[in-house]
Amino acid sequence: MRQLWRVLVAVIALEISTPSSEAAAEIKLATFRADVTPPLGNAGCVGFMPKIESIEHPLELRGVVLVTSRGTFVLAAIDYCGVCNSSHDKLRDAIASAAGTTRERVALQSLHQHSAPALDEDSSRWLHGERSAEYLAHRAVVDDIASRAAKAVTDGRNRLMRVTRVVATRAKVDRVASNRRVPLADGSIGVRASITRDAAIREADEGLIDPWLRTLTFSDGDKPIAQLHYYATHPQTFYGDARISWDTVGMARERCEAATKIFQVYFTGCGGNVTVGKYNDGDRASREQLTGRLLEAMLKSSQEPVGTEATKAIVEQDIDAAVLKNEDVDWATTPIKFTPREDGAFHPETLRKQLALELPFSTRLTAACFLAFRQRLLDGHVGEASRLRIGSINVVHLPGEPFVEFQLFAQQSAKDASVCVAGYGDCGVWYFGPDRIYSDRGGYEQTWSLTGSCQDTVEGSLKRLLTLKK
Repeated sequence: MRQLWRVLVAVIALEISTPSSEAAAEIKLATFRADVTPPLGNAGCVGFMPKIESIEHPLELRGVVLVTSRGTFVLAAIDYCGVCNSSHDKLRDAIASAAGTTRERVALQSLHQHSAPALDEDSSRWLHGERSAEYLAHRAVVDDIASRAAKAVTDGRNRLMRVTRVVATRAKVDRVASNRRVPLADGSIGVRASITRDAAIREADEGLIDPWLRTLTFSDGDKPIAQLHYYATHPQTFYGDARISWDTVGMARERCEAATKIFQVYFTGCGGNVTVGKYNDGDRASREQLTGRLLEAMLKSSQEPVGTEATKAIVEQDIDAAVLKNEDVDWATTPIKFTPREDGAFHPETLRKQLALELPFSTRLTAACFLAFRQRLLDGHVGEASRLRIGSINVVHLPGEPFVEFQLFAQQSAKDASVCVAGYGDCGVWYFGPDRIYSDRGGYEQTWSLTGSCQDTVEGSLKRLLTLKK
């Protein structure tokens, strides 16, 4: 009898402590930001940019912590070219600990400016050796950024604000994105890089892009407290010098925040095969024009939908948090099983030979990155996609540099719902796209796609995430 009583007490306690799916959802939000500018020198570079000699713009980590009855979730964006492999795990772990959640519920996405360094301890270890001064310095930079991120999140948690309304809007972006892979008359693929001076390549059609910038606005009553923007293109107008900059996306983000007085976060979507090359020749005038066009779309998507059809944003969803049930706010993850490449230059024996000190640094860096990701897969790492759902709003997070085709696929997979997609999570895999890239004549991305064919795998993961039952 006493044992039965204990069981009954335990069941009652469980029912009291476990939120009912019929209960009203509760959402609170905290904003955070941290200065993550690397030191001058080369400790934070890994090799993707030259030694850092000057800082045009301080780099930032920005994001929001969402505390709900279903758990705590973090959406964060960092002004870095990439955060890769175990360095990505380390930063997510630090953020998760500070937020009071788990790594799986932290989405950390890079903006992918090439005027910012990449963090990758694993590649640095392959490149320089575990006891080298270069590797130890790079690890210290990652540790410092993890500490700064954790402090920012901890401070933000002390300023939680109630969310009563979430609005999903979109606005068309004029003359910014263009597809990098340009079909040529002979059936091959030309490359429209972020800086393109070849007139024929520049004047080709924009090609396949997602022309829409999407915005999520979180409000308490009539007061917006945070806005998240999503747009798919490589975000750089220059690269190759020793100047740190957050480039067009950071410039537009700062100007939007100054104009709206609302906390702003920008995420780069599936821009693996999308650049600004059609509209950029690498000078400051082009950068200013592209910044202005992106800012115009951000401001348009940020405002209440007033004005003419030509000037107002399109409202996709307008959600009153008071009508949401617990089950309407949800986080889900699904694996993406990437496979190591071994064809041609990706063969492990070839890559190890390319680490030789007498070879050019760029050759050694490439080999180190390829070997680091390969070893990560052999050690059992599985890629991951995640999805935050708030009612009929979905926010999808992907690793690496996904092609825009995957963003469009995700949007088509969620009927009668809004879908925002952020790429550039764990960038260890770098590019991945439709399977045809491995047989195309020409193009660039497949030379830095560290996984084998994965179109079915990625599309299957997206479909699972976006068709999960409530």
